[in-house]
Amino acid sequence: MPAAGAAVAGVAVAGVPVACVELLPVMTVLEYGADMAPRLREQPDRSQRGFGPDLLEALAACVELINTGRPGAADGIRTVADVQSFGRRYAFHGRAAGAGDIARLRAHRDGLAAVVAACDRADEDAAIAMLNALLRKTGAVPQIVAHDGRGPHIHVSRPATPLADRMAAHFAMALAEMVVMGESGRLRSCASPSCQAVFVDLSRNRSRRFCDSRTCGNRLHVAAYRARRSAAGQGSARSA
Repeated sequence: MPAAGAAVAGVAVAGVPVACVELLPVMTVLEYGADMAPRLREQPDRSQRGFGPDLLEALAACVELINTGRPGAADGIRTVADVQSFGRRYAFHGRAAGAGDIARLRAHRDGLAAVVAACDRADEDAAIAMLNALLRKTGAVPQIVAHDGRGPHIHVSRPATPLADRMAAHFAMALAEMVVMGESGRLRSCASPSCQAVFVDLSRNRSRRFCDSRTCGNRLHVAAYRARRSAAGQGSARSA
């Protein structure tokens, strides 16, 4: 077969002889999705450049909710007012909080915390299974809306859905987006043995280890320094 772009003589087009016809190159296209998997994650720069403001806000709210129920701290979701205040802080509109939302939101909080724990230990399959289950449980129905001067954005649930379910579905979608982007490793637990808080590592090289370097990180560094000083002092005493 002649190469693409080569001239072929003696060809008839619509029954009319043509002295020379130039062959055009033909590209074969793979079936949609056939080569998407390896390309979706070909992102050389894993910094937070691709994280939009809506995603960052949802992640911040998700982390805050999970941390209201960490061991060793007073539960931050105790009353209907707590649920309503949390929803208002992150601009959740629609049906107001009711008595049933307290236990409901606490249960969803535990589910979200389990997802983050799975991401922290690199168990993506478990995270995906739990996220899918949570989205089903909360009745997620994504839709595009615009309100209060904000441009078009996505609501994951209908306004009439219980507030606890709306919040949990929204946060679950944010975590799902992190998994799909290949960024689930940024969901972490604080490295301090005395802290159970979770956080999102938005550092360029994924090097953050503490929920707050000024508190947990500093305390751990001070403790390590004192341990080294103590060990050095004991070694000097034995050699004397």
